[in-house]
Amino acid sequence: MKALSTLPWLEARSRFNARCFDAIRGHLDAFSADHWPSLDALSAHAKALNLANHRGLPIQFVAPPDDESVATHYEKRIAESGEIATRENWHDFFNAMQWLTFPKSKAVISEMHARLLAAQIAGATVRSIPRDVLTLFDEGGVVVASADESLLGHIRHFEWKKLFVERRAEVGRDIKFYLAGHSVLEKMVDPFVGVTAKALLLKVERHFFQLSRDAQLLEIDACAAQWLMNPTSLASTHNLHPLPILGIPGWFAANVSAGFYDDAHYFRAGRLRKTGIESAKS
Repeated sequence: MKALSTLPWLEARSRFNARCFDAIRGHLDAFSADHWPSLDALSAHAKALNLANHRGLPIQFVAPPDDESVATHYEKRIAESGEIATRENWHDFFNAMQWLTFPKSKAVISEMHARLLAAQIAGATVRSIPRDVLTLFDEGGVVVASADESLLGHIRHFEWKKLFVERRAEVGRDIKFYLAGHSVLEKMVDPFVGVTAKALLLKVERHFFQLSRDAQLLEIDACAAQWLMNPTSLASTHNLHPLPILGIPGWFAANVSAGFYDDAHYFRAGRLRKTGIESAKS
């Protein structure tokens, strides 16, 4: 596996046709040149979309400060100024794509981090559980939407063969996966068995699947943002569910074989989580 940090732009860019990038595709396609998009280009794209942080300040992609020791906390800076420190690497590129695709969710994440940091006891060094939940979604999140609660239930119960083998046709029709976390998006440029995301399970109405992709993303983003602002959601990391995303049909060539799901180290059994499934507003 080639280290992604050294993968040239054009070589990586050629891999973006993979279905796992469908959620961010509209913005990926806006940066199809043969070089890294500049900070000005990213900021101009954000301006065209009228993107703003939770406090209504316009989003701008800027260079990181030269002296990290005096830098304002990354998320706090976004919440207070709308400035997103962005380096020329794949991790930060996918963070930018995440902002362009899921702006409400990302704005809530930075705002909640800022609020939690402000409330943190002076001198505390341990990251709080709510900030852990925010980070897990931000880095590794995938939103899973279905009108069939039983399909979502297979994820909650770690029933991978029931979901991906026995009900494979239904997965292709009645459940959708929207990869949102920038770290897991980065990993999927050169995927390896072991890549796992943290799933926010969302119950939607059946008409949701008749919407355009853009309309689906607007609803997904709004629901995820609402979930991330809920103190109950942030009370436990168990409110996000492990999902071995290479099992999703169409996301990894090897999963056309039912035997792929016999890998118990990847498709692990787990304990039943006592958390509910979110419902989208109709």
